[in-house]
Amino acid sequence: MITSFLRTWRFILNHPLASRNLPEAIKLWFKWQVGSRILKMPVVVPFVGDSQLVAELGMTGATGNIYTGLHEFTDMAFCLHLLRVGDLFVDVGANIGSYTVLSSKVVGANSLAIEPVPTTYKRLRRNIDLNDISSLVDSRCCAAGKNHGSIKFSSDMDTTNQVVAADYKGNSIEVPVESLDYILEKLQPTLIKIDVEGFEPEVIEGSRKILTSDCLLAVLLETVDPSIEKTLRESGFQPGNYDPFKRELKTSAHNHLSNNYLWIRNLSKVEDRCKTAPQYQVLGVDF
Repeated sequence: MITSFLRTWRFILNHPLASRNLPEAIKLWFKWQVGSRILKMPVVVPFVGDSQLVAELGMTGATGNIYTGLHEFTDMAFCLHLLRVGDLFVDVGANIGSYTVLSSKVVGANSLAIEPVPTTYKRLRRNIDLNDISSLVDSRCCAAGKNHGSIKFSSDMDTTNQVVAADYKGNSIEVPVESLDYILEKLQPTLIKIDVEGFEPEVIEGSRKILTSDCLLAVLLETVDPSIEKTLRESGFQPGNYDPFKRELKTSAHNHLSNNYLWIRNLSKVEDRCKTAPQYQVLGVDF
């Protein structure tokens, strides 16, 4: 318990947004810690603007949004600044839908949210319905991968459920899998976010066609290996770092300063979008 608290406090103190308003962040953290343990049930909490999320104890990403404003600040701010009404955001490994809510409720863009674990998918749908964005979100309970078929997924690891080997001893389920090239065959995404707990190489292999589409401006990935880097570079992408406060985008060979790797194409267009996006305020801090 103490270790967990210390880890959370370090996260808050070093968070680029929460550190700018520590009194408010600490107050929200304390309120959540006390209130959630008293209620012991899902709680609807405010998010960005008039959006909301349903949070429960153990939901690291969702609860992190409560006291830091945006759990993955740099990446989430990039989504807010890049996307526009009418764009398509693809959320692979959507989990409970934090990014989908930001993209569709806050920005007003369309989203395609892919979440393979049925219990987590229900939580995703709960947040979609809560924010009244069903008309903007196409949600699918499946996995993205290289080929059509099915794969074995853990079902006992909460927010880190992932593809597992045939000899996995924990609780698991079989889930359908499709390639992004198939899912997005007639669609034109502006931004794709991929967070699949190490299954990124398979997802990228099944995305080679869509990665070459001119409509796609950026890709956010949790994991990048040499094969992924090669595919992204061949598709015209370059690694970058984004500063949400300055609205500055820089290309860099070392681009893992945030939670995810950012890869961009058409740098001038992406920069223009980010610089001309509306201003947002979270925890009383503008960005």
